[in-house]
Order: sequence, then C-alpha cells, then structure tokens
Amino acid sequence: LRYRDRLGEDVRGEPWRQWIKQSLAENKPYDKFVHEMLTAEGLVWENPATGYLQRDPGMPLDNVNNTIRIFLGTRIGCAQCHNHPFDKWTQKQFYEAAAFVYPTQTQTGGGDKRYWKEDPHPRLRDEYQSIEQEEEQRRQRYYQFEAHLRTNMKIVNDNPGRKIQLPKDYAYSDAKPGDVVQPKTLFGPDIKPLPGETSRQTFARWLTSKENPRFALTIANRLWKQVFGAGQIEPVDDMMDSTVAENPALMAFLEAEMKRLDFNMKEYLRILYNTETYQRQSFDHEVAIGTPYHFPGPMLRRMTAEQAWDSFLTLARPEPGYQEVPMSLYREVVAVDLAKDSAERVLESRDQVVQFDQMRAKAQDAYRSKYDRNVLMARASELPSPVPPNHFLRMFGQSDRELISASSTAGSVPQVLFMYNGPVTHMLLAEGSSIYNNIVKRRNASDAVKVVFLSILNREPDQDELNTAISQVRGEQKAAVAFGNVVWSLVN
Repeated sequence: LRYRDRLGEDVRGEPWRQWIKQSLAENKPYDKFVHEMLTAEGLVWENPATGYLQRDPGMPLDNVNNTIRIFLGTRIGCAQCHNHPFDKWTQKQFYEAAAFVYPTQTQTGGGDKRYWKEDPHPRLRDEYQSIEQEEEQRRQRYYQFEAHLRTNMKIVNDNPGRKIQLPKDYAYSDAKPGDVVQPKTLFGPDIKPLPGETSRQTFARWLTSKENPRFALTIANRLWKQVFGAGQIEPVDDMMDSTVAENPALMAFLEAEMKRLDFNMKEYLRILYNTETYQRQSFDHEVAIGTPYHFPGPMLRRMTAEQAWDSFLTLARPEPGYQEVPMSLYREVVAVDLAKDSAERVLESRDQVVQFDQMRAKAQDAYRSKYDRNVLMARASELPSPVPPNHFLRMFGQSDRELISASSTAGSVPQVLFMYNGPVTHMLLAEGSSIYNNIVKRRNASDAVKVVFLSILNREPDQDELNTAISQVRGEQKAAVAFGNVVWSLVN
C-alpha cells in the first residue's frame, strides 16, 4: 500500500482522520467532539470516531493515561506502576480512573452472543476449504481471508462483566493485590452512572463537563498557545494543583470564555486573533525554557512542517489540488455480514478492497503526472499520517504518531541538505506552477524578480538585491533556468 494510515494491524486510520477533518470544518463544539470519540461504538467505517480507541487497541491503561493527558492536561502515567513521585496521584487512583474504560474492547470474539448466534469462524473456514483453488493459491489467499475476517470483527464494544484488578505486585496498604477496583473520578465532584449508561459513557460525561476543573481550562490554554506560541500554563499537559498560570486572572477569564461559548473553538480563536496583544509586533527574542513570558506580542515562530509544505504548494500548484478519495467508498466494499455471508463473499469483499486501493493509487498517479513529479502535490491534510520518513513533512518535523506531541520545529543539518538538493525548488519552477506562470507574464526581468520576492518573502527587493537577481537571469532563455537560482536562494 502507498500510505501508512493504520491504527492497528487490521484497522485503517483514514476514516477517523477524515472524520476529524470534517468535525473541525463544521466547527463541532469541542466537548461534543471529545465526547463522541470517548463513547464511540462499532466498526471504524460505520462510526469513524471509534478510531480514537483503536489507536491503542487492547491497551486500556495506556488509553486512559493518554486521554487524561490530552484532554485534561494532567499526567498520571507514572501512577500506573507506583504512586506518582512528583504529584498527588496514587496507583489506586490510576486504576480507579482506568476502571471506567476497562470494560471497553476494541474487537469482539466469534463467540460473542450479542453479535452472532454462533461463532461464524468454523462455518466460514470450512466453506473456504471447499472453494476450488489450487493448493498454493489457497494457502496464499487464506491469510487475506483471515485478515478480512479480523477486520470485520474490530468492533468497539463494552463488556460490563470485565472488571479491572490491582496488579499482583501492588505494594500499598489501602488495598490488596488482585482486588477489583471500582470506577472513581480523579478530581471534581464524583459522578454516578445514569440508568442504562455504560461506565465509559459516565466517564465521558464527567470528562467533558463544564464542572470538570481541567477540561475547559486545558483546551483554552492549548488554543492560547497555538495563537501566541506559549501557553498561559506550561507545559500544557502537566498541570498540578500547585500550577499557577503566567497571568492567573487572564487564564480564569479564558476558561470562562470557553464555557460561555459552549466550546465553540472558532469563536474563541476569533476573539484571540482580534486582541491588541495578538496584533502587536511579534516577539523575536528566544525565551529560555522555564523563563516567564509576559506576552508583549505573539512569539515569532518557525512554521510547522505542515505549514511550510502547504506554503510551497501554494507557489507550485495552479489549481486547488488533489483531494483524497472519501472513505465512504471504502465502507461500501469492506463490510461483510459474518453471520450470513459466504466465504466466497468474504473473498470478493477482500478483492474489492484491493481494487479500491488500486483506484486510489491511480488517482494519485494521474495527479502526479500533471507535474511530472514523483511527489504527490497534495496538502498535508490530504496525505497519510505519517508520511514516509524521506518526505519533506517528516524531514521538517511531522509527528511519527508514536508519542504524544512528537512533532518538532527544530532545525537540522538533514533539512539543510534536503533544501539544497531536494525537489522543492524544482517543484516550484516546473512549467505550469503558480510562481512560474506569474513570472512569465511579466514583460521584463525587473518585474519578474519583484514577483519572486513578493511570492517568497512578501516584500519587494532592495536595489542591491534587484541588481544581483537580474544579473543571475540575464542571458537565459528559459524562465525555469533563468530564475532557478533566485528562487533557490530566497527559499533557502
């Protein structure tokens, strides 16, 4: 496959990623957005929000640790193995929090009577063996057959009878090793399940509530950091009872605004972008780690990998660009009814998935051929996450998705070498690119050089720069050759 969007061995990530994009595009309230991810049930192509739980399949302890850190800005991971050495959390509290989500499973077994009257595997395997195939082909196809069965059993569901127990090496006096642990919230008022509510739904209701002391606070602080470059609270995901914001009154106001707006993130950002503080000149001095930053203006920051890549595409691509195939089409080919469908139908569905991937690859190749480039010139949001390690995005710090907040904006020698020798400037000066089209429209070299400066640096050249640039282009007949050095120099 030409992409790496995987949440697990048998679960593809594109439905979840496209659901996230759509949720942000329609400005879904943040509390609803998070609640849907935490409570989602079913298969990922039926309910893409299940992708959040499929990210940590079969690892409920890791999942609750990630959830608390991401959405409540609090690190409780150390307490999974022992009482937290630097915060108040005990190991028992960690297990009490995990007890809410421990009954959740990311797949279902063939013997689960909620989904099948009887295990479909024996019947389907017998049918498979009876299909007329050469022995070698039968062996090769059996792996694909089994993989497709597993894919259709990756159903996120809740098993209320599944209880979490303290580990065998539990060493504290407030409980015994192996004791069953009951769910209990970490902070704020304790919460009781409503009639018919699963423990996971109770947990999501508590976590996303306006009464939760850290939910609105965390997203208000995260978005403040996105706008200004530093959070009112740093780090944004390591809050303690002793944590004090840079400006406590402001942080309290920001949290209250997030609640007043009912978690409307776009409206919250609109307010921040219209403040006098944001509209001041950027602060361009380095702020040492641990040094207070009093926000004389937004920090001058390096672009993220995604911002830089999308900016280059703006110069390189004359039309809106490639959009990935909607995963609603994947849903039409991947789903089978294991209780009723035959083994032959399972194989047919598997073949249709392969054809779907071939169709996607052809669509990408057709778009590549427009530019005579091996690189798919699509916005970062239309590409796999993560892309392969040799891609511009990874080279410039795109997250590998192995850890939380694994992206980077730090500079490196490989980045320099990539810019010197990589495809970026060739991509910009290919015939038909936006910047190429703008250059060749100009009647003289002086005007064309100004176009290059305005396109890349957002300013006109001074006289020395203009003279130097014109000396580079004089005498060359082809625009791509004539302006190549100028573009290359300004981009680098």
